[in-house]
Amino acid sequence: MSQYSPSSGGGGGFNPTPGGSQASPGGSTRTPASQSLRPVTIAQVRKATQMHSDADWTVDDIALGQISLVAELYEHRVFTTNRNFGLDDGTGTINAKMWMDTTTEQLTEVWRGIPPKTRGDLPVVYVRVTGNIKTHNNQKHIHASNIRLVTDYNEVYFHLLETISVNVILHKGLPRAGQESQQQHTGAAQGQNAYAIQSRPAVSQKYFSPMADAVVQFLSTAPPNDEGFHVGEVAKALNLSANAMELSDTVDKLIDDGHIFTTIDDSHIQLAA
Repeated sequence: MSQYSPSSGGGGGFNPTPGGSQASPGGSTRTPASQSLRPVTIAQVRKATQMHSDADWTVDDIALGQISLVAELYEHRVFTTNRNFGLDDGTGTINAKMWMDTTTEQLTEVWRGIPPKTRGDLPVVYVRVTGNIKTHNNQKHIHASNIRLVTDYNEVYFHLLETISVNVILHKGLPRAGQESQQQHTGAAQGQNAYAIQSRPAVSQKYFSPMADAVVQFLSTAPPNDEGFHVGEVAKALNLSANAMELSDTVDKLIDDGHIFTTIDDSHIQLAA
């Protein structure tokens, strides 16, 4: 992520002031649901409803915060201020939009391994998208905060199984120790708690690299902060300012794997609840 890359400003290559945000014009009130990251299908996104423009989106009376889905990319249109992605996961289709500046030279270039693409182009390309549900002209789309190319097609099937598992937990709860899983704990609040237990990584969980473990440990034990923590703060707290590029790669990997997500801009991160 370019905002973590070394630059002339800020100690150790980090700019202590927030960079440009990918957020579209206007903001929304942060709620507990917005601190969560849930795997979904496009059908669930299309089914989601909202009581009013500032309310959480809900599916089956359970609030949705940030969402993650894996789908075939059938279209990738590049503009100077945003990129539009046409997605199809077999349960439906939807567009995702990522707000970002694109130079003239990049309009026809491969970006993050994802080529510009129109309907019918080969080869088949799958992507993982993380973001929020938005509407424009009464049409839903995904406001993408992150998108990456799927390189292992097992991820497509894993995502479907994860979506089913989380959906069952949200509606039935986790089985109690020593009891059969058919015991149900109904209610949206119980479902949210069950999902939080299932999805939130334990502090002692290992993420395959000492730096990733240190980042998760920091986010797990830091005082609550709805705006998240600037990557520069994390680098300073962990004495990683001299390892800016490695930290950038580590943060990108944790975002791609759904362990953390960006908050008020691309430089502020928070542990997925």
